Formats: sequence, C-alpha cells, structure tokens
Amino acid sequence: MAPSMPFSNPAALLGLLSAIPLILIYLIRPKPREIRFSATQFLQEGEAERSAVLSRLINDPLFWVQLLVLCSLSVAAAGPYTEEEGQAGSHLVVVLDSSASMQACWPRALQIIDPYLERYQRISLVQASSAPRTLLQEGGAAEAADALRNARTDAVSADLSAGLALAGSLLGGQGGHILLVSDFVSWTGDDPEETRKVMQAEGKVSIVFADAYQGGDNLAVVEGWDVPGPGYVNHTARIHNFGPAASASITIRGPGGSEGRTAQMGSDGEYYLSFTAWPGVNEIILNVDDAIDWDDHAYVYVPDLAEKRVLYLGRPGPALAALRSNPNLLVTAEDGAGGAATQTDYSGYDLIVLAANSTPDGKINRYVDGGRVIFIASGGAEGPEFLPVRLAGQADGPAALWVRDEGFAGGLHMDEIGLYRYPQAVSRKGSATLVEANGVPVLSYWRLGRGLVVYTGLEMDSDFYMRPEYPIFWYNLVNWITDVPDVQDSNRKTGETVYLGESAVLTTPTTTLTASSLRLDEAGVYSFLGRSIAASMYDPAESSLKRSGGVDAGQFHEVSQTTTVKKDLSLWIIALAALAILLELAVMRWRREA
Repeated sequence: MAPSMPFSNPAALLGLLSAIPLILIYLIRPKPREIRFSATQFLQEGEAERSAVLSRLINDPLFWVQLLVLCSLSVAAAGPYTEEEGQAGSHLVVVLDSSASMQACWPRALQIIDPYLERYQRISLVQASSAPRTLLQEGGAAEAADALRNARTDAVSADLSAGLALAGSLLGGQGGHILLVSDFVSWTGDDPEETRKVMQAEGKVSIVFADAYQGGDNLAVVEGWDVPGPGYVNHTARIHNFGPAASASITIRGPGGSEGRTAQMGSDGEYYLSFTAWPGVNEIILNVDDAIDWDDHAYVYVPDLAEKRVLYLGRPGPALAALRSNPNLLVTAEDGAGGAATQTDYSGYDLIVLAANSTPDGKINRYVDGGRVIFIASGGAEGPEFLPVRLAGQADGPAALWVRDEGFAGGLHMDEIGLYRYPQAVSRKGSATLVEANGVPVLSYWRLGRGLVVYTGLEMDSDFYMRPEYPIFWYNLVNWITDVPDVQDSNRKTGETVYLGESAVLTTPTTTLTASSLRLDEAGVYSFLGRSIAASMYDPAESSLKRSGGVDAGQFHEVSQTTTVKKDLSLWIIALAALAILLELAVMRWRREA
C-alpha cells in the first residue's frame, strides 16, 4: 500500500490563517519623513521605483523565518502521519466453549488457557454459546485472566464454528492464532474441523483445538410435555441416567405445594415423572451431585387457564365436538336458525361460533364490535357483512391448499387436507388470509373495532374433521381468538431466541436488561411485556457427556501477520519550527534588534 499523509486533527490547519496578520504587519506603510531642500533644480526626474515596503516584504529574511514558524506550528498541531504496511504484534484469540457439558471440565479448560496468556502481546476472548460473544478485544494477559474468572457456562449447546468465525473477524487481515478450548461432546452449526480447514487455507490464521474433555456421571431431565386440563396442566417429565445405577431424590415445587419423589434408575435407565402443574411457576429439582447442574432443574410455566364461555349457534357438527373436548371451555349449543336464539344474552360469552344453518341477527352485529366470532361457512346462505370475505357461491375441488401464514395453525399440515368443495370468496380490504385454495381464501380474519372475526371455509366438504390435527386446530384457534396464552409457547428449550418486536425491559433468571430480543441461555423463568415463559435444558446429547473418537489438536504455525502502521510526523515538524525560531533570534541579534 502506498504511504499517504492524512491528519489526526485537520481542524488545526486553520492556524495557517495566522499568516495573514503577519503579512499585513509587513505591508503597513511607515509614515514618510519630511526632507527640506534649498532648491529643487538639482532634483532629477526619474522612473518610479518599487515600494520600499514591498521590497522589505520580499527581501527581508525575518519575514520568511516568522512565516515558516507559524506554518510549522499549525501543521504540527494538525497531527500529520503516514500509513505504511508493517509487521503486526502477536495476537491470540481464545474461543472458549461455554456449553452446558463444559461444567464437567471448566477448571481444566481454564488451566489449559492460562499458559498461553503470557506468550502473546494481544489477547482476545470469544465465548462460544448458542450465539458467540466477545468477552475481550486486544487486551493484555491480566485483563484476559480477569475476564476468564468471570466467565460462566450456559445451559445450551454451543455453535463452535460461529465462535471460530467471530475469532477470525477479530484477527482481521493481520492474521494470528486461534485457540479453541472445548470438550467436543456436541455442537450446533457447522463442523468445527471443516471450518478450521477453510479459515487456514489463506495462511494468515493458525488454529489449535485444545481438548478439555473429562466425562462424568450425570442425571438429567431431558424432555417434558403437557396435557391441558380444566384450569391446570398434566405435566410429564422424562429423566435419564447417563451413568451407573442410581437412586435419585426428586422435589416438585409450585403453586400447588411441594412434594418429594424417589426414582430408582439403572445404568442408562429412565424414569417418567408425572404431576399436576397449576397456573404459575412449577419446578422439578433433581437433588443429586453430578457433572452438570443445568439439567438438574426443569421449569413448567402454566398461564392463567380460566374457563371461557362459548356459544355455538347452528347444527351440531365436528366443530362442536372439538369445542366440547377442550376442558377449559364451557360450551352452550343452540340451533340458531330462524331466530331461535333471540332470547340469549350474547354479552356473557367470550366467543360465539356461527355454524351451518345459523342465521345471524342484529344482536350479533352489535356483539361483533367488541366480541369474538368464528364463522363456519356451509355454502347454504349469503355471508353477513361483518365477515373478512365476500361470499359468492361455491367452487368445486379437489383444491390444493397453500398456507400463506401459519399463525395459530402452525405445524398442523394444512396443505395435506383434502378439500372437495369450498365457498367462492373474495378477501375484503384490511383482512388477513392464512390459507388459500386455488387462490381463494378459506381461512382468514380481520378486526372490527375492538372485535375479531375469523372465517373458515375448510368444513363445507373436506376430510379435515377426520384428521388427528382437527381438535388441535380448534384448540389453538379458540385460545388465540380469546387471548389465552399457549402453554407450549410459554415453555421453551434453552438456546432459542424470542423476538419481541420492540425494545422492552426483560427479567432473566439472573439479571434485568433492556432489549428487543431474548436469548434463552439459562434455565429458569423470563418475564417481559406482562408475560412470562420458562426455559429448560432438554438436550440429551449435551447431558450425556459421551462422544465418539478423539480430537485432532493441530499445532500453531508461523503466519504472515501484517498491519497498517501509523508514523507520526509531528515531532519532525516541531523540530523544524524550533530551528526556525533559533534562526529568527540569530537574525534579530545580527541586526541588533533583540
């Protein structure tokens, strides 16, 4: 790279304007002297000569010396420097695996790193977790030791390749060494060995894998699932023994009280723990002394599952059976045809379902403004105006379903439903379509005032009601439209990221922070925006502490390390100004003006 000369403080170049007053001082004409002549006959007429002042300005060496002093001081204050390619100092980036399995060998990992800290001029630290983060950038050995003392493991499996990539970015174009310290039990993302090959291909980076593996015996809660009941959840947890036969004391703690259990598990054996989880935070605790602490605790958060009142208007059908299977719904069914339900007070219901043969009346139109309505199209009548679609007859199938937005129907394989006839409909402006059949909306919704209306055309002539997903669809739909928090959504696995859509104050198991996304790196309960979620470490691969094969450590090689070196020129220019000042004093002494 060709050297250049930029300035650290370009604004100081305004000091060059100080030359203007200096020039003005030398241009000021001195007052003319008055000379008396006895006669003018001896004065000769001649040509005009150059001004004495201008001659003094050009010929006076003192002017040029003083101008040199002012310009030199101004340029020196601007901080001129050159940039050239030079040799970089030694730089080591330590990538420390902070996955849960590293709890079994954490002291050993820190011992492996310690001897390297004094060998390099600059140390950077990267913590490899579900997403890597920088602990230290280009610090000294003492700073690195302090950062390592404060580092802790997370209840996740680490993305080692992402950690290596971040380490490479910290080295930059200068190159250097990377030390990856891990037990190499499990990881997410790309294979770190393949990542090492790619990064070392250019010859600027050298990577060594330091194996901290120690193994150990471990008991862990590896899975959990929930079955909602009326106002509670039936929770089942799977506990696995990754070690010899053992007896484990288990504590269950929650709003329903505390109880103890004892589990006898053989080597590589399992125990299924079932209990009733009430609204609030419920905790499972394995009272054991094993290799990993994170998986000895599991959390179950049950949101408020208060009973909802539902009015079903129309002929009984599969939808009514699905609604009645929901233990948290109190369902009232009426025919709803020909004004049969006109005596019913709609305001006492959380949800009204309009099914086949029902005839909406004026009270429904008033209820829609602040209530919740599900309309099941049957093709037998013209749709009311409050629907998110306009109905215009029927269309023949079979039709291929396209899921535009899963919404509450996520994971239900809607595209596999056999649809043989369906209502011909056109979306209204402001509506949201979730599922289409040959371009026609068959599942959509919109908001009217404070109310919410859902339209479904999936039940006119289809096999949807015969599929196992059908009751789940109605369970999710009712919970979504009546604002019941989803039990599954309230209980997550560590390592996931929750995107909030806005910046909010978050309470984690160990701290409080402000962010727009939440990474679940710890097992425990998180709170934000008036809601709570629980995170548990369900990761058998990480809990097992077992791995197949060894690790190719590799060795550090000399790498080409170059960097951009700044050379400050200010001292040279200050020296020039000092010489000019000495010259000025010499000139003044010579003229006897000092």
